Amino acid sequence: MSKGDSGLFKGTSGTKAAQAVFVKKVLNSIKELIAKTHGSHKKSMIAGAYDSRTGKIASAFAGSIPTKIHPELLNRANSIGGLGTHGLTNKNIVGVCAEFHVVNELLLNGSKWSDIHLVTAIRPRTGLPMPFCANCLTMFKDIIN
Repeated sequence: MSKGDSGLFKGTSGTKAAQAVFVKKVLNSIKELIAKTHGSHKKSMIAGAYDSRTGKIASAFAGSIPTKIHPELLNRANSIGGLGTHGLTNKNIVGVCAEFHVVNELLLNGSKWSDIHLVTAIRPRTGLPMPFCANCLTMFKDIIN
């Protein structure tokens, strides 16, 4: 796809049209990752996000805390208790959520925070969307689509 005058990819002019195209791409990316991941490698949650400026798409399972974390994301994690803590929840660990992983991936690959849109979290074994935990709602409140 080539970029149009708006900075968004051709065929995505207008905010609602652009969002719909990106959301569809994110959901396809999530489905592909679930399909190609076998058995015990599938985690309890998968999430997806996109960069509205560059068109980059990211999807990832929940997993261990990444070894490399973008400074902006680390600051947000620290604001709710820090990596490895329960943060604002009684069971989720800050830095483990799939949402954390996809946002970190986009940031480490050059995306700006203001261009990232967190789309959804899905439980892979059911395919159903899941609500964001309190940690993610707080850290990502300004980028949840």
